[in-house]
Amino acid sequence: MHVGILGGGMQGCCCALALAERRANVTLFDRNKQLLSRAAVANEGKVHLGYMYANDPSLATARMMISGALAFAPFFARHLEIAPQSLSVSQPAAYVVHRESHRNTDQVSNYLETVHSMILDAAGARPKAYFGRDLLQKPRPWSVAEREAEFDCSVALAAFDTPEVAINPVALAKALRERIHSDPRIEICLAHEVLDVECIDRPVVRTRHLSGVARRRFDHVINALWDGRLAVDKTVGLYPGRPWLHRLKYGVSFYLPENAKKPHSATFVSGPFGEVVTYEDGLIYLT
Repeated sequence: MHVGILGGGMQGCCCALALAERRANVTLFDRNKQLLSRAAVANEGKVHLGYMYANDPSLATARMMISGALAFAPFFARHLEIAPQSLSVSQPAAYVVHRESHRNTDQVSNYLETVHSMILDAAGARPKAYFGRDLLQKPRPWSVAEREAEFDCSVALAAFDTPEVAINPVALAKALRERIHSDPRIEICLAHEVLDVECIDRPVVRTRHLSGVARRRFDHVINALWDGRLAVDKTVGLYPGRPWLHRLKYGVSFYLPENAKKPHSATFVSGPFGEVVTYEDGLIYLT
């Protein structure tokens, strides 16, 4: 079986590894000159356990995030041969209720408790699957004194400890890139812009690169593009079955002076807020 994968970001590269492990031949297309060079590294690296999504009463988003989070470290441990406990992670995140949150403190507290129960059910006999972290302990509310030491209490109405961490996306991308390039079952086509996909008897991917336009036929095609995903889907008659939300996020990474106090990793909920991620090596990410 030969599978074409459109997009060499985190999703595309993970699909390529999973398929190659199952002895499929893979061709991975990316329009950039390097795999994992855009959205894969320009993010806070948070491996969400579902605590952020208090505005989703169906709990569907949390359920999906929990499933992915518990599979994340074991997947990379298997493919990169890195023990989950040895991955470089951030300080665990506190969830902070902003005074202009879409949900009040009691609602957020109840939501966190519900998600915690969902995590325990999903983890089952794998309580250490999330980077070796202890998932048994419930999110702990901070005292007023703890909040006053970190935040402006007129803005931060409540805060809760969680085990949720981020992983340095630049370091992970480097290790993943090296692994992809070493796999003989994965063909990498960089500087190839995907134009469209034609479906006749088998899907045909049309790309543009330095030497012109090329057409490649595959048994299956996976659309893992970030930019242009919907446009390519449309070329084969696939349309989203619901409204599509595009979210714009700004982020900046930096190191504080060595003697400066490092901020606590914190995610502000629930609304148009951001977060602070503090890594063990002192790297700080704001969004």
